[in-house]
Amino acid sequence: MSIFQRTTIALARSPAAGRAMRAIARRSSLARRFVGGASVDEAVQTALRLRQAHGIRASLFYLGEYVADPEAIEHNVSQALAACRALRQAGLDVHVSVDPTAIGYMHSDALGADNARRIGLAVQEGAGNGCDWMVLDMEDDGIRERTCDLHRNLLQSAIPAGLTLQARRRRTPEDLAFAIGQRTSLRLVKGAFPERALDHAGRARIDQAYLDTASIMLSREARASGFYPVFGTHDDRLAGAIMDLARGRGWSADEFEFEMLYGVRPDWQLALRGLGYNVRVYLPFGADWWPYAIRRVGESPRNAWLLARSLTSDGRYFG
Repeated sequence: MSIFQRTTIALARSPAAGRAMRAIARRSSLARRFVGGASVDEAVQTALRLRQAHGIRASLFYLGEYVADPEAIEHNVSQALAACRALRQAGLDVHVSVDPTAIGYMHSDALGADNARRIGLAVQEGAGNGCDWMVLDMEDDGIRERTCDLHRNLLQSAIPAGLTLQARRRRTPEDLAFAIGQRTSLRLVKGAFPERALDHAGRARIDQAYLDTASIMLSREARASGFYPVFGTHDDRLAGAIMDLARGRGWSADEFEFEMLYGVRPDWQLALRGLGYNVRVYLPFGADWWPYAIRRVGESPRNAWLLARSLTSDGRYFG
């Protein structure tokens, strides 16, 4: 992990930095750039605007750090449940993203699994168009195996649960082996904050690992099982290769998705929609936005300009 990344992690975890940046945010656009709203209602209105104006879908994610306090855990769960209800009432996809460590896995696996089931059942109540999912985010490697186990258990209970896998992890093809034969949604990302002993090294090798994994996700076996591929990338080179691969394998543009972070490359999101592809944004909401926003900057030094620009712009997204 680089010095730049270590610094952004420290900033993300610093209460003092968080307080200072929230004060600055009152005069800037940093939070508005990356966060869809402070409340469920605001986030759903953002999602509704994106869907009506541009045909872009959203996955709502309630902002929160690793938590072990039962009261804080229950609060996180209640926000996810409220998002499910509000999305259903708005006629949108009941699609939420969940960090296992935010819903109980820092306290106990039993509590985390029970809360994941509660959220999954809330998603299931509105399921019907094939786009309603609770997607488990992939956090640090210390919880990878437990997250994959949770995903398997939820699917065995017929709960519409998806999973996120990181292409840079060498063991991702092994984790993918179970999912590829299931009616599930799988979000493939490159993965941030590398672990040298566990990961592929270098951009070219990570990109190739991403495409190798995408090829499995777009296989005949995946299509036959009802598997729904989601490609989480802002890289137009990778997206172009995936479009070519899908076309060659007989996948139509509406049989998979591209997913991007809210506030990142909106021009490219619109371009993909113009080509007829499904686009979804990962749309965080809540007051604890600073750790999330600074982590987006920390994923790459190239993103640092977003921080400077956000502090001086009006934060409008798609105008």
